[in-house]
Amino acid sequence: MTARTSALLVVIALVVAGCGGPSGRADAPPASQSAGYQPATVTDCNGRQVTFTAPPQRVVALTTSVLELLFWLGVADKVVGIGSPPKAGTFPPEFDAAAQRLPHLAGSYAPGSYKAVPREQMLGARPDFVLGGFTSNFDADGAMKQQELADNKINSYLALSTSCPAATTSARGDFELVYRDLRNLGAIFGVQDRAERLIADMRAKTDDVARKLAGTPPPAVFPFEFDEGTQTPYAPGNRQAVNATLSLAGARNIFGDLNKPYQKISWEEVAKRNPEAILLIVYDKGNPAETEARFAAAESFAKSFPVLAGTPAVRGGRFARLVYEQGSNGGVRNADAVVSLARQLFPEKMR
Repeated sequence: MTARTSALLVVIALVVAGCGGPSGRADAPPASQSAGYQPATVTDCNGRQVTFTAPPQRVVALTTSVLELLFWLGVADKVVGIGSPPKAGTFPPEFDAAAQRLPHLAGSYAPGSYKAVPREQMLGARPDFVLGGFTSNFDADGAMKQQELADNKINSYLALSTSCPAATTSARGDFELVYRDLRNLGAIFGVQDRAERLIADMRAKTDDVARKLAGTPPPAVFPFEFDEGTQTPYAPGNRQAVNATLSLAGARNIFGDLNKPYQKISWEEVAKRNPEAILLIVYDKGNPAETEARFAAAESFAKSFPVLAGTPAVRGGRFARLVYEQGSNGGVRNADAVVSLARQLFPEKMR
């Protein structure tokens, strides 16, 4: 074989390799990524069971809570689009800039007004995997249903950890649903070790809080979601993620007897339950000064509202603060919310 022939064969081999594998698809998984991948079968919130024989390469995340899970798992480079972008400054600082650069497939999100990704936009992104965090992500008007995605040979997964009625058949007192999502997604993407490290880190934080607060009576706390309105408040029940945050932080949700995520209640009922502390919950504004101002407005309302005047929480000025994205959305930052809340409620024990 001549030197010229050898060189020609090398060039041909490189061109073939650049075609993306036997299928000729440019987005086929590189051999180095698929090597050693263990096929994964997972079951999501809706009971849909899907088997993956290779890690997804083109992912659409429909909401910020599940997008954040992908960043923590180190697979955000596979995301080709998101439904509505996280507001700048509300994402974990180490991920925020990268999240802002992702293609947006739906309009900006406002609380209570989810905008579905239109079918044309979804299919135009050519995803092989679509990840949702709320049932509305797949069921809202204009959204592609999970079965329609499957008919187009697109896998999907509805997360368990934030808003899954089927998975919350008892009171939420821990982060097991977050751990299940991390393990399922870890298996899907072939990053099980990373998922287990995240879980171990979360457990270490909550176990440390439990050790420091051992034997401490839990104060009765009203989780007050100020941005949901003040005329008729929503009470988070024991099916909401914040119930687990409160429990692990050594507190007791005064509406922990409600077997549902939320229920509208009266202010008289709040006062009747005699909260010893009020947890102020607001949406992160993306700017520390604006978020602080919103917390201040929530505290000012609670202090000046006549119905609450006689409660131990208001008389003693005992308030705590958490942004919704950290303590009420299921995710890795839930463990940090537990530490933060415990420090606010028990500063003398959490040193």
